[in-house]
Amino acid sequence: MSNRLKKSNIKNYYILLLATLFTALYSQDFESNSNLELNPNFSNQWWSQYNNYGQESSKINFRYNGKYQKNKTNYYFSVLASKDRFTISESFIKSELFHNTYLKAGRYYRDFSLYLNDDLSSGSMLVSNNAEPMPKIGILSAYDYKDLDFTFGIAHGSFEKSEVYTKAPMLHEKFIYINLIRNDYEFGIGIVHEAMWGGGTTEEGNFPSSLRDFFKVLISADDTSPIIFGEDSHQNALGNHLGIWDFYYIKNIKDRSTKFYYQHFFEDTSGLRFWNRLDGLWGIELSNYIKNTNILFEYLNTENQDRDPPYVNDRYYNHYQYTDGWSYKGYTIGNPFINHLDNNPSKVFHLGIIKNYPNQYNYKLLLSRKINKSDPLKYEICISKNANQFLIGAIITGEEGQSNNLGVKISYQL
Repeated sequence: MSNRLKKSNIKNYYILLLATLFTALYSQDFESNSNLELNPNFSNQWWSQYNNYGQESSKINFRYNGKYQKNKTNYYFSVLASKDRFTISESFIKSELFHNTYLKAGRYYRDFSLYLNDDLSSGSMLVSNNAEPMPKIGILSAYDYKDLDFTFGIAHGSFEKSEVYTKAPMLHEKFIYINLIRNDYEFGIGIVHEAMWGGGTTEEGNFPSSLRDFFKVLISADDTSPIIFGEDSHQNALGNHLGIWDFYYIKNIKDRSTKFYYQHFFEDTSGLRFWNRLDGLWGIELSNYIKNTNILFEYLNTENQDRDPPYVNDRYYNHYQYTDGWSYKGYTIGNPFINHLDNNPSKVFHLGIIKNYPNQYNYKLLLSRKINKSDPLKYEICISKNANQFLIGAIITGEEGQSNNLGVKISYQL
């Protein structure tokens, strides 16, 4: 196993990916959509900065998605452009190796918590749409036994060099879920483990990154290096570890669906054992209780992260060696209401609503605020109308007590 994803290999991969997708453009099986946002009254409001695929706020934002399937291989391509920047966003190749087992390579977000509605949610506890997707290569698989469905995966990825990192840290990711699936309901329990490891900083030098060290990271084993901890220091797991216990339940009654979920966050053994109580993201989503409408409520609690020091004494998304914390290119990788540099425990209430009238008007509303202290209400309102293959609308983002940001949205579906 290589200790790093070399930049030259990543560039070659994108050349191959672009060439493949260019060929796919001439196929009738190719699907694409584009979205243009114009913000003449632009201002840095919450929902114009966060859960925005790692894009900086701009007066002009453009997004293009394309996907294509041939035989047992799927190709997905996404680019983002603003006034001053062009970015390759979530773009990957996913190919079936054998029955229910896939190889996936490129830049992508996550293959777990698939129940989560990213259009309405405040953001996954581990990997949301807040930052750019990271370059990763992984194996995904599934196994069915009667009514039980087992899904699992493992991936290796790379962060980037920065002012903090003289050598890019690596990402280790793995997950396993057990899902019970019946005709009218589905229930699942999973555990997801993420780890930053390797790389180096000016202050600490290079961190351990051998194959042997990788297996330590794989099982979250203690590190014994005096270079890192000192001869008499307490030994912690090698690298920066975090994860979630993931629970969800979906109940279907005729054309209605009720979804409950809870992502319990942990950074060490104490959180793994629920000593940080019920910290994490709670959610409920109601689908079609009002015709063609999805309503989502979420409650985020991070107040128990330091309730019992030294055993429960965490600063979620922060780390004393990887000082940029759980972030990529300056953006929090997980839920944006948790600060990866200076986390203050908080409670957040979030509401998301989408209503779609076929061939008519569509509505979207996002409302969020911290409820454990004085905090302005953050909102986004989008009203749009279908016109043939176009979707044209207006977007208003703002915060209570501040001026609004009014924009225009134009989407096209091929």
